[in-house]
Amino acid sequence: ITIITIPGSTQNQETSRTKPKMKFSAIALIGAVVASGVHGFTAPAKFGVRQNMELQMASAIDADTKTALATAANEARGLAMDSIAAAHSGHMGLPLGAAEIGAVLYGSQMNYHAADPTWVNRDRFILSAGHGSMFLYSWLNLAGFDLPIDELKNFRQHHSMTPGHPEFPSSEHNTPGIECTTGPLGQGVANAVGFAASEKMAEAVYNTEDHKIFDHHVFALAGDGCFQEGVSAEAAAFAAHEKLDNLVILYDANEVTLDKMAEYTQSEDIIKRYEAYGWDTYDIDGHDLEVVEQTIADAKANNNGKPKFIKCNTIIGKGMEETEGTNAAHGEAGVPYVDKAKKNIGLPDGEKWFVSEGTRDYFQQVQDNNKADYDEWQKTFAAWSEANPELAKQLDDAVNDNVMPAADMIAEIPQMGTDAEATRVSGNKIIQHIADLVPNYISGSADLHGSCRN
Repeated sequence: ITIITIPGSTQNQETSRTKPKMKFSAIALIGAVVASGVHGFTAPAKFGVRQNMELQMASAIDADTKTALATAANEARGLAMDSIAAAHSGHMGLPLGAAEIGAVLYGSQMNYHAADPTWVNRDRFILSAGHGSMFLYSWLNLAGFDLPIDELKNFRQHHSMTPGHPEFPSSEHNTPGIECTTGPLGQGVANAVGFAASEKMAEAVYNTEDHKIFDHHVFALAGDGCFQEGVSAEAAAFAAHEKLDNLVILYDANEVTLDKMAEYTQSEDIIKRYEAYGWDTYDIDGHDLEVVEQTIADAKANNNGKPKFIKCNTIIGKGMEETEGTNAAHGEAGVPYVDKAKKNIGLPDGEKWFVSEGTRDYFQQVQDNNKADYDEWQKTFAAWSEANPELAKQLDDAVNDNVMPAADMIAEIPQMGTDAEATRVSGNKIIQHIADLVPNYISGSADLHGSCRN
């Protein structure tokens, strides 16, 4: 049992979802620890655990599941290395450094149904540090989304499903599991705040006493550059003020930026900053599967009106000894060392884009468990729809963008008077009519409604 003292939270949180179990021997478990490179399942000495609430962590993952997640993490590293090496371009540091975070999210803690990637109550994952896109593509493939291994081999190629930065499905790219286009640092954090606000609004509008159809979480993985940008700071303040406790931000704190080690450009205590905003904060070893698992589970379970900020201390480029822990690991400088690194973390020598049968089996069980949750939700949704036909139509129109044509909308809006008035005043009147015609229409202003009327 690992005991972590954090003043003021629930203790021994249990997740409601059944974790898939794999049959791995004790020898396999030891092998996975050795193959995982630096530290296995234990916290390196340089990383403390500092949190602002009291939590007693019981061992949340059984040995077989830990083995499966550790193996998947290394195989995700291998997929990223092979894809970036094939393209001779890309960012290797984040996919290697944050692999355990991906394993816990997609292999245990996130609620999604890969066969229906637009399910309205899915958990959302946003890669704010979009340059590390092979992290996301690797996990989407392993998790069973319709992203074939051949598309990973086609990384960063024209017309592929795996562009250099994640792109929301469009006429050019149609990659399932991509919630929004990311790349400009910090913007993904703000996107995640918007997603979380949207979920809270959906809860308020559509959930009833008898049926809860919206209760998902929003996760974002962000790096140092994201938190150096002002857009993330403004969004973080908004999230705390609006009590978005369905939001979990995971900070890939690897002490590295592109040109230099991070200490050359930043010296703030980011934990104190987020505490000052009004967030719950956690400071953990991002390579310790058990701690990552339990921290995310606790963050999800704690509906205390505070968004959650988890500083995951990681080693950039973990597993590639020539570059790990340095700014050289950020991009493709590690390409010459890929074969050696893959061998060092226990992947088959000479085999590219390797995924073991055990990992495929494990994620098939994850899919099966997720499908059971999805099917149960569908029953609730059907009952809710029958009991609330008007709300059901309103939601269907919103999801499918069923909006009357502009000409019809204009015809429904009364003509303005002939007296001269400011356009902002006229605009305000028209907005009210649009809101009546389109219930999911939202407008707002930054403390200027009294003047701008929007």
